[in-house]
Amino acid sequence: MNDLKISFGKRVKAIRKKKNFSQEELAEKIEIAVTNMGKIERGESFVTASTLQKLADVLGVRVFDFFVFDTFVSVDEMRAELNPDNMTDEEIKQLYRFYKLFINV
Repeated sequence: MNDLKISFGKRVKAIRKKKNFSQEELAEKIEIAVTNMGKIERGESFVTASTLQKLADVLGVRVFDFFVFDTFVSVDEMRAELNPDNMTDEEIKQLYRFYKLFINV
């Protein structure tokens, strides 16, 4: 259960930041204490079903989205994996082509 709480907390934090909410703003909107919001994001505490639904509603995501851990990668993990400093010119060109292909969709 501990790994679930930690993974869930990381997802909540990532989605919150993507939606440009501070911890304080989100805590107020879902009617919990800011200290509890921090505990949730650190994986020290879990949410009730009611709070889970409020989180989804306020952040504009599905409840399911908080539990999609295998596709979640932090920006730091992306940088480490891509490591553009060690890419060849050809690899950078190919990555840029993929980027342009998907960004224009």
